[in-house]
Amino acid sequence: MSESKYKAQQKYNRKNYVRFPLDLKPDVLEAFRTACKANGTTPTTEIKRFILKYIEEASKEPED
Repeated sequence: MSESKYKAQQKYNRKNYVRFPLDLKPDVLEAFRTACKANGTTPTTEIKRFILKYIEEASKEPED
């Protein structure tokens, strides 16, 4: 990736995204990374998937 394209991407990301730091024990993080790799995915993808699913389920109307 060219340096100018990289800078443009950084600028876009700073404007449109926020960071969400997460403190984990090193062994938990390594186990999560290993599990993700074994399943052909990445930790970032799985965390984003979890968040979206959680929002969707939490915003559903309760069934009577």
